[in-house]
Amino acid sequence: MKRILFLLSFLPLVLLTNCDGDGGSNTTKASFNSRGGQPQHLDRFEQEIQAFEAADKEAMPPKGAVLFAGSSSIRLWPDLAADFDPMPVINRGFGGSTIPELMYYAGRIIWKYEPRVLVFYCGENDIKEETPVAVVFQNFKKFIGEVEQHLPNTEVVFISAKPSPDRWPLWRSFQQFNDMAKQFAQNRPRLHYVDISGTLLSANGEPDKSLFMEDMLHMNRRGYEKWVAVLKPIISGLIMPTG
Repeated sequence: MKRILFLLSFLPLVLLTNCDGDGGSNTTKASFNSRGGQPQHLDRFEQEIQAFEAADKEAMPPKGAVLFAGSSSIRLWPDLAADFDPMPVINRGFGGSTIPELMYYAGRIIWKYEPRVLVFYCGENDIKEETPVAVVFQNFKKFIGEVEQHLPNTEVVFISAKPSPDRWPLWRSFQQFNDMAKQFAQNRPRLHYVDISGTLLSANGEPDKSLFMEDMLHMNRRGYEKWVAVLKPIISGLIMPTG
C-alpha cells in the first residue's frame, strides 16, 4: 500500500510532462491534480486564449515589451499600461489559471512576443485546488525551465502569492510556496522573486481588507497601487538598466 501511495503522489508530475507547453495539437488536454485523480482540463480557458489571438491579428504587440501573464490578479489589473508607462506592456492574464495551464498555452500567449521582461503571477489557484505545495513548486520549476529554453534572454519577475482575506486559511501553504520559489530564484540570475505580501498586510499582520474588492480575494485599485510601488522600480531597472 505504501508503494502504491508513493507512486500516486508523483502522478501529477508524470502526466504534466506530456504537455509540450506550446498549446499545440500534440499536447494533452488534461492533467490530474491530487484530489482523488480528478481531471484538470488544461483547455478550459480556450475562449480567452482565442480572444488574445484575435487581438494579435488586429494589432500584434511589439517585441521586447514587458509581458504580464498568469491568473486573475493579472487579468483584472486596471490601468496596467498607465501604471508602467512609458514601458510597453502586454497583459495576458487569463481566467483563474494554474501553472500547468500557463505552460499549456505558453506557445500562444508568451513565447511569440519575445518579451524583454516576463512578469507572472500564478500558483495561488493551484494550492486552492488542493494541489500539494511540493507539486506546485515542481510545476513552477518546470515552467521556469521552459522559459529559459524558449526565452533565454528574457528577465523573469515572479510575484509572490498574496495574502487575501478570502484565502487567509491557506496563507501558511502560500508562504511555503513563496519560500521555495525565493530560494530557487537565488540560483537563477534571470529569475527575480518579488515579495509583495507585506504590502497587503495591516498592522495586526492580517490582510488589509481596504485593499480588496467585495469578494475579499481580488485587489481593488488601492491594492494594485501597492504592487506598482514595489514592482515598477524593479521592472524599470531590468528593461532600462543603468551603468
